[in-house]
Amino acid sequence: MTKPTFVPMNPKSAFLCALAVLFLASSCAARAKRGSAESEAILPQIDVIKVKESADEALRTANDLKRENEALSAKLTELDNRLLLLSEEVSQVSSAKIEELETRMALLTEAYKDIFVKLHALELIVRPAPKPTPPPNKATFTTTADGLILASPEYDMYQTGLRLYNNRSYEKALAMFIDCLSKFPSGEYRDRAQFWIGETNYQLGRMEAAIEAYRKVLNYQNSSKADAAQFQIALAHQKLGQTERARAEFRRLIERYPASSYVERSKKYLEDLK
Repeated sequence: MTKPTFVPMNPKSAFLCALAVLFLASSCAARAKRGSAESEAILPQIDVIKVKESADEALRTANDLKRENEALSAKLTELDNRLLLLSEEVSQVSSAKIEELETRMALLTEAYKDIFVKLHALELIVRPAPKPTPPPNKATFTTTADGLILASPEYDMYQTGLRLYNNRSYEKALAMFIDCLSKFPSGEYRDRAQFWIGETNYQLGRMEAAIEAYRKVLNYQNSSKADAAQFQIALAHQKLGQTERARAEFRRLIERYPASSYVERSKKYLEDLK
């Protein structure tokens, strides 16, 4: 193998080479220093403490907002639950209230009819007119020679039953209506007494007995309580959870009594029972 041959360099050439290397090194160092200075001039000075304080403040704000959001969510949930409960209570109260108002209206109607009968009797006293003698147990009022109005025993018993019912003494009212109907089976108030037998049983929660009593009202011809009895039959079946039978009874009311004031309510119940 041939060994490399070193060519000796004269002193002058060696000096020039050393000088060139030194110049290049100085230039690189100068450039590096200038680049570092320029970088420091471009990048802003960062205040680490201030940045940390800002970050901590932002974190606290975010946590506060999170807690407020959670509190609002909980409040909305509570309000939703209260609204749901209130809706259910209103629904239940409304249904019970409507039934109570209907009962009160029926009582007022009875009172109005009685006032009308009394006024008619007074008119007869002032302007008497010949008329046939009514059959036994049919007269609602009679008059004495002095012009005093005397109510029939049937009327007294019927009114006593209504007063007891109005005072929510349902057991006593039931006994009174049954006694009235028993003593005056062909009386003027027989169909109405039968209807209120159904009503008292309904209020006492005896739905089967109420339905049976209401159905007997339908056997009286031209009874003013027929549509009310039919409506109550449907309600009683609904109370018993017999939805299909309740629907059938509501439809029967609409078909048989198209002019009844209960028709619209029956339609509403049919919609709710779908």
